Amino acid sequence: MFSRQEIRDKIYELLDEVGAVEIDGDGNKVLISDMDSIQLISLVVEIEECFGIEIPDEYLVTEFFESVEHVIDTVQQLMNEQK
Repeated sequence: MFSRQEIRDKIYELLDEVGAVEIDGDGNKVLISDMDSIQLISLVVEIEECFGIEIPDEYLVTEFFESVEHVIDTVQQLMNEQK
């Protein structure tokens, strides 16, 4: 089982791999405002493979990725449901 911090670290790593984060003026990683469909699908596949979960179709929209905390919450929830 992953800790919340491990999930956060891995999510940021995956977001970086698909080019969905940028560095703000303070040096913090932030989500880009526009994720294209290729980035979205790539990210979903990477998350599913990394955490051994299946993300429901209703989450396959860019709005799902507006907040990293929301993604972390959902990953934790799906991991708990699929135990």
